[in-house]
Amino acid sequence: MADDPSPSISPGSRVPRPRLLRWAGVVIAAALLAAAVVVVVRQHDAIGRALDAMRQPAASHLGLLLGSVLANLLLTGLLFNVLISRYGKVGRVEMQALIAAATLLNFLPLRPGLFGRIAYHRTFNAIPAAASVKTVVQAMILSVVVAGYLATALAVSSQLGAPLWAAVVLPIPLLAAGILRPGTRIWVAAGLLRYLEVMVWAVRYHAAFALIGAPIAAESALALACLSMITMLVPFFGNGLGLREWAIGLATPILVGGDAIIALGITADLLNRAAEVLVVLTLGLTGMGYLIRRQRS
Repeated sequence: MADDPSPSISPGSRVPRPRLLRWAGVVIAAALLAAAVVVVVRQHDAIGRALDAMRQPAASHLGLLLGSVLANLLLTGLLFNVLISRYGKVGRVEMQALIAAATLLNFLPLRPGLFGRIAYHRTFNAIPAAASVKTVVQAMILSVVVAGYLATALAVSSQLGAPLWAAVVLPIPLLAAGILRPGTRIWVAAGLLRYLEVMVWAVRYHAAFALIGAPIAAESALALACLSMITMLVPFFGNGLGLREWAIGLATPILVGGDAIIALGITADLLNRAAEVLVVLTLGLTGMGYLIRRQRS
Protein backbone atom coordinates (compact mmCIF):
# COMPACT_ATOMS: atom_id res chain seq x y z
CA MET A 1 0.00 0.00 0.00
CA ALA A 2 1.18 3.49 -0.77
CA ASP A 3 1.95 6.13 1.82
CA ASP A 4 -0.19 9.22 2.35
CA PRO A 5 0.42 11.34 -0.79
CA SER A 6 0.38 14.62 1.14
CA PRO A 7 3.38 16.89 0.44
CA SER A 8 6.47 16.27 2.53
CA ILE A 9 7.31 18.66 5.35
CA SER A 10 10.82 20.03 5.65
CA PRO A 11 12.22 20.97 9.08
CA GLY A 12 11.04 24.38 10.16
CA SER A 13 8.30 24.59 7.53
CA ARG A 14 4.64 25.16 8.36
CA VAL A 15 2.40 22.10 8.53
CA PRO A 16 0.06 22.07 5.50
CA ARG A 17 -3.55 22.67 6.53
CA PRO A 18 -4.95 19.38 5.10
CA ARG A 19 -2.42 17.32 7.07
CA LEU A 20 -3.04 19.40 10.20
CA LEU A 21 -6.79 18.76 9.87
CA ARG A 22 -6.22 15.04 9.41
CA TRP A 23 -4.11 14.84 12.56
CA ALA A 24 -6.71 16.87 14.42
CA GLY A 25 -9.32 14.35 13.29
CA VAL A 26 -7.17 11.49 14.61
CA VAL A 27 -6.78 13.15 18.01
CA ILE A 28 -10.48 14.01 18.27
CA ALA A 29 -11.51 10.48 17.22
CA ALA A 30 -9.26 8.94 19.88
CA ALA A 31 -10.63 11.33 22.51
CA LEU A 32 -14.24 10.61 21.54
CA LEU A 33 -13.65 6.86 21.64
CA ALA A 34 -11.98 7.09 25.06
CA ALA A 35 -14.82 9.30 26.35
CA ALA A 36 -17.38 6.79 25.07
CA VAL A 37 -15.70 4.00 27.02
CA VAL A 38 -15.59 6.19 30.15
CA VAL A 39 -19.32 6.96 29.89
CA VAL A 40 -20.15 3.27 29.62
CA VAL A 41 -17.92 2.37 32.59
CA ARG A 42 -19.38 5.12 34.79
CA GLN A 43 -22.96 4.04 34.02
CA HIS A 44 -22.29 0.66 35.59
CA ASP A 45 -25.75 0.33 37.14
CA ALA A 46 -27.61 0.99 33.90
CA ILE A 47 -25.18 -1.07 31.81
CA GLY A 48 -25.13 -4.00 34.22
CA ARG A 49 -27.99 -5.76 32.47
CA ALA A 50 -26.27 -5.30 29.11
CA LEU A 51 -23.04 -6.82 30.42
CA ASP A 52 -24.97 -9.73 31.95
CA ALA A 53 -26.67 -10.36 28.60
CA MET A 54 -23.34 -10.42 26.77
CA ARG A 55 -21.90 -13.06 29.10
CA GLN A 56 -24.12 -15.65 27.40
CA PRO A 57 -24.83 -14.17 23.96
CA ALA A 58 -27.49 -15.78 21.80
CA ALA A 59 -25.73 -17.64 19.02
CA SER A 60 -28.31 -16.47 16.48
CA HIS A 61 -27.79 -12.78 17.28
CA LEU A 62 -24.01 -13.13 17.43
CA GLY A 63 -23.97 -14.90 14.08
CA LEU A 64 -26.28 -12.26 12.65
CA LEU A 65 -23.98 -9.45 13.81
CA LEU A 66 -20.81 -11.04 12.43
CA GLY A 67 -22.56 -12.13 9.23
CA SER A 68 -23.95 -8.66 8.58
CA VAL A 69 -20.50 -7.10 9.02
CA LEU A 70 -19.21 -9.55 6.42
CA ALA A 71 -22.16 -8.75 4.13
CA ASN A 72 -21.41 -5.02 4.40
CA LEU A 73 -17.83 -5.59 3.29
CA LEU A 74 -18.92 -7.74 0.35
CA LEU A 75 -21.55 -5.21 -0.76
CA THR A 76 -19.01 -2.38 -0.55
CA GLY A 77 -16.63 -4.37 -2.74
CA LEU A 78 -19.36 -5.00 -5.31
CA LEU A 79 -20.33 -1.32 -5.23
CA PHE A 80 -16.83 -0.11 -6.05
CA ASN A 81 -16.43 -2.87 -8.62
CA VAL A 82 -19.46 -1.45 -10.43
CA LEU A 83 -18.33 2.19 -10.14
CA ILE A 84 -14.73 1.53 -11.23
CA SER A 85 -15.87 -0.45 -14.30
CA ARG A 86 -16.30 2.85 -16.20
CA TYR A 87 -12.58 3.53 -15.92
CA GLY A 88 -10.87 0.15 -16.04
CA LYS A 89 -11.07 -3.57 -15.32
CA VAL A 90 -10.70 -4.89 -11.79
CA GLY A 91 -11.48 -8.51 -10.90
CA ARG A 92 -14.25 -9.11 -8.37
CA VAL A 93 -12.06 -11.11 -6.00
CA GLU A 94 -9.28 -8.57 -6.43
CA MET A 95 -11.63 -5.72 -5.51
CA GLN A 96 -12.99 -7.59 -2.50
CA ALA A 97 -9.44 -8.16 -1.26
CA LEU A 98 -8.56 -4.52 -1.89
CA ILE A 99 -11.63 -3.19 -0.05
CA ALA A 100 -11.00 -5.47 2.93
CA ALA A 101 -7.34 -4.44 3.13
CA ALA A 102 -8.16 -0.74 2.70
CA THR A 103 -10.89 -0.88 5.37
CA LEU A 104 -8.43 -2.42 7.82
CA LEU A 105 -5.76 0.21 7.07
CA ASN A 106 -8.32 2.99 7.47
CA PHE A 107 -8.44 2.26 11.19
CA LEU A 108 -4.92 3.71 11.31
CA PRO A 109 -4.34 7.49 11.45
CA LEU A 110 -4.75 9.52 8.24
CA ARG A 111 -6.78 6.81 6.39
CA PRO A 112 -3.85 5.13 4.57
CA GLY A 113 -6.23 2.53 3.13
CA LEU A 114 -7.96 5.12 0.95
CA PHE A 115 -4.71 6.45 -0.50
CA GLY A 116 -3.31 2.93 -0.83
CA ARG A 117 -6.35 1.80 -2.82
CA ILE A 118 -6.03 4.77 -5.18
CA ALA A 119 -2.32 4.06 -5.66
CA TYR A 120 -3.00 0.35 -6.25
CA HIS A 121 -5.52 1.06 -9.03
CA ARG A 122 -3.10 3.48 -10.68
CA THR A 123 -0.16 1.06 -10.49
CA PHE A 124 -1.73 -2.33 -11.21
CA ASN A 125 -5.01 -1.54 -13.01
CA ALA A 126 -3.88 1.49 -15.04
CA ILE A 127 -6.73 3.55 -13.58
CA PRO A 128 -5.87 7.24 -13.04
CA ALA A 129 -5.99 8.53 -9.46
CA ALA A 130 -8.61 11.09 -10.46
CA ALA A 131 -10.93 8.29 -11.62
CA SER A 132 -10.55 6.43 -8.32
CA VAL A 133 -11.31 9.61 -6.41
CA LYS A 134 -14.44 10.07 -8.53
CA THR A 135 -15.72 6.64 -7.47
CA VAL A 136 -15.20 7.56 -3.81
CA VAL A 137 -17.18 10.78 -4.27
CA GLN A 138 -19.90 8.94 -6.20
CA ALA A 139 -20.22 6.37 -3.41
CA MET A 140 -20.54 9.19 -0.86
CA ILE A 141 -23.28 10.86 -2.91
CA LEU A 142 -25.15 7.56 -3.11
CA SER A 143 -24.90 7.23 0.68
CA VAL A 144 -26.46 10.66 1.19
CA VAL A 145 -29.25 9.95 -1.31
CA VAL A 146 -30.09 6.55 0.18
CA ALA A 147 -29.94 7.74 3.79
CA GLY A 148 -32.01 10.80 2.87
CA TYR A 149 -34.70 8.71 1.20
CA LEU A 150 -34.93 6.25 4.09
CA ALA A 151 -35.00 9.04 6.68
CA THR A 152 -37.85 10.64 4.74
CA ALA A 153 -39.66 7.30 4.54
CA LEU A 154 -39.31 6.89 8.31
CA ALA A 155 -40.67 10.39 8.95
CA VAL A 156 -43.63 9.95 6.58
CA SER A 157 -44.43 6.51 8.01
CA SER A 158 -44.38 7.91 11.54
CA GLN A 159 -46.56 10.92 10.72
CA LEU A 160 -49.13 9.18 8.51
CA GLY A 161 -49.12 5.78 10.13
CA ALA A 162 -48.29 4.17 6.78
CA PRO A 163 -46.51 0.80 6.78
CA LEU A 164 -42.76 1.35 6.72
CA TRP A 165 -42.07 -1.89 4.86
CA ALA A 166 -43.94 -0.58 1.79
CA ALA A 167 -41.71 2.52 1.54
CA VAL A 168 -38.58 0.41 2.11
CA VAL A 169 -39.45 -2.22 -0.49
CA LEU A 170 -40.74 0.23 -3.12
CA PRO A 171 -37.35 1.33 -4.58
CA ILE A 172 -36.00 -2.22 -4.92
CA PRO A 173 -38.08 -3.36 -7.94
CA LEU A 174 -37.70 0.10 -9.51
CA LEU A 175 -33.93 -0.07 -9.17
CA ALA A 176 -33.87 -3.68 -10.39
CA ALA A 177 -35.84 -2.64 -13.49
CA GLY A 178 -33.45 0.26 -14.11
CA ILE A 179 -30.53 -2.17 -14.34
CA LEU A 180 -32.01 -3.44 -17.63
CA ARG A 181 -31.48 -0.03 -19.27
CA PRO A 182 -27.93 0.26 -20.67
CA GLY A 183 -27.72 4.02 -20.11
CA THR A 184 -28.45 3.86 -16.39
CA ARG A 185 -27.28 0.36 -15.57
CA ILE A 186 -24.12 1.30 -13.66
CA TRP A 187 -25.71 4.02 -11.56
CA VAL A 188 -28.82 2.01 -10.76
CA ALA A 189 -26.79 -1.09 -9.83
CA ALA A 190 -24.56 1.01 -7.57
CA GLY A 191 -27.60 2.64 -5.98
CA LEU A 192 -29.20 -0.75 -5.32
CA LEU A 193 -26.03 -2.07 -3.70
CA ARG A 194 -25.73 0.96 -1.41
CA TYR A 195 -29.43 0.65 -0.55
CA LEU A 196 -28.90 -2.98 0.46
CA GLU A 197 -25.88 -1.90 2.51
CA VAL A 198 -28.04 0.36 4.67
CA MET A 199 -30.52 -2.48 5.12
CA VAL A 200 -27.68 -4.68 6.35
CA TRP A 201 -26.55 -1.91 8.72
CA ALA A 202 -30.05 -1.94 10.20
CA VAL A 203 -29.67 -5.68 10.80
CA ARG A 204 -26.35 -4.99 12.56
CA TYR A 205 -27.99 -2.59 15.00
CA HIS A 206 -30.90 -4.94 15.55
CA ALA A 207 -28.43 -7.71 16.47
CA ALA A 208 -26.16 -5.45 18.57
CA PHE A 209 -29.00 -4.13 20.74
CA ALA A 210 -30.48 -7.62 21.09
CA LEU A 211 -27.10 -8.93 22.27
CA ILE A 212 -26.99 -6.41 25.14
CA GLY A 213 -30.51 -7.32 26.19
CA ALA A 214 -32.21 -4.22 24.79
CA PRO A 215 -33.99 -5.23 21.54
CA ILE A 216 -35.19 -2.34 19.37
CA ALA A 217 -37.89 -1.95 16.73
CA ALA A 218 -37.13 -2.21 13.02
CA GLU A 219 -37.83 1.52 12.62
CA SER A 220 -35.23 2.39 15.25
CA ALA A 221 -32.64 0.04 13.72
CA LEU A 222 -33.16 1.59 10.28
CA ALA A 223 -32.92 5.14 11.65
CA LEU A 224 -29.65 4.30 13.43
CA ALA A 225 -28.34 2.71 10.23
CA CYS A 226 -29.00 5.93 8.28
CA LEU A 227 -27.27 7.97 10.98
CA SER A 228 -24.31 5.59 11.02
CA MET A 229 -23.94 5.84 7.24
CA ILE A 230 -23.85 9.64 7.39
CA THR A 231 -21.34 9.85 10.26
CA MET A 232 -18.89 7.70 8.33
CA LEU A 233 -18.84 10.30 5.55
CA VAL A 234 -17.31 12.92 7.86
CA PRO A 235 -13.70 13.44 6.74
CA PHE A 236 -10.64 12.92 8.97
CA PHE A 237 -12.37 10.20 11.06
CA GLY A 238 -11.17 6.78 9.84
CA ASN A 239 -14.23 4.52 9.52
CA GLY A 240 -16.14 7.02 11.69
CA LEU A 241 -14.06 5.94 14.70
CA GLY A 242 -15.25 7.66 17.88
CA LEU A 243 -17.72 9.87 16.05
CA ARG A 244 -20.08 7.03 15.15
CA GLU A 245 -20.21 5.70 18.70
CA TRP A 246 -21.22 9.09 20.08
CA ALA A 247 -23.71 9.77 17.29
CA ILE A 248 -25.47 6.47 17.97
CA GLY A 249 -25.32 7.03 21.73
CA LEU A 250 -26.78 10.53 21.59
CA ALA A 251 -29.48 9.47 19.13
CA THR A 252 -30.55 6.35 21.03
CA PRO A 253 -32.85 8.07 23.58
CA ILE A 254 -34.54 9.92 20.69
CA LEU A 255 -34.78 7.16 18.08
CA VAL A 256 -35.28 4.19 20.38
CA GLY A 257 -37.31 5.81 23.14
CA GLY A 258 -38.50 4.03 26.25
CA ASP A 259 -35.88 3.91 29.00
CA ALA A 260 -32.98 3.84 26.53
CA ILE A 261 -30.06 6.04 27.60
CA ILE A 262 -26.98 7.39 25.86
CA ALA A 263 -24.68 4.81 27.47
CA LEU A 264 -26.87 2.00 26.15
CA GLY A 265 -26.50 3.23 22.57
CA ILE A 266 -22.75 3.65 23.00
CA THR A 267 -22.49 0.13 24.39
CA ALA A 268 -24.38 -1.30 21.42
CA ASP A 269 -22.16 0.49 18.94
CA LEU A 270 -18.98 -0.46 20.78
CA LEU A 271 -20.13 -4.06 20.44
CA ASN A 272 -20.88 -3.38 16.79
CA ARG A 273 -17.38 -1.91 16.40
CA ALA A 274 -15.78 -4.92 18.09
CA ALA A 275 -17.49 -7.28 15.64
CA GLU A 276 -16.43 -5.02 12.78
CA VAL A 277 -12.79 -5.01 13.88
CA LEU A 278 -12.78 -8.80 14.24
CA VAL A 279 -14.17 -9.40 10.75
CA VAL A 280 -12.16 -6.63 9.07
CA LEU A 281 -8.93 -7.76 10.73
CA THR A 282 -9.43 -11.32 9.49
CA LEU A 283 -10.49 -10.39 5.96
CA GLY A 284 -8.11 -7.44 5.70
CA LEU A 285 -5.03 -9.54 6.45
CA THR A 286 -6.31 -12.25 4.11
CA GLY A 287 -6.88 -9.63 1.41
CA MET A 288 -3.38 -8.24 1.81
CA GLY A 289 -1.91 -11.70 1.46
CA TYR A 290 -3.96 -12.36 -1.66
CA LEU A 291 -2.94 -9.07 -3.30
CA ILE A 292 0.75 -9.66 -2.54
CA ARG A 293 0.66 -13.17 -3.99
CA ARG A 294 -1.28 -11.97 -7.00
CA GLN A 295 1.21 -9.28 -7.89
CA ARG A 296 4.21 -11.54 -7.32
CA SER A 297 2.75 -14.12 -9.69
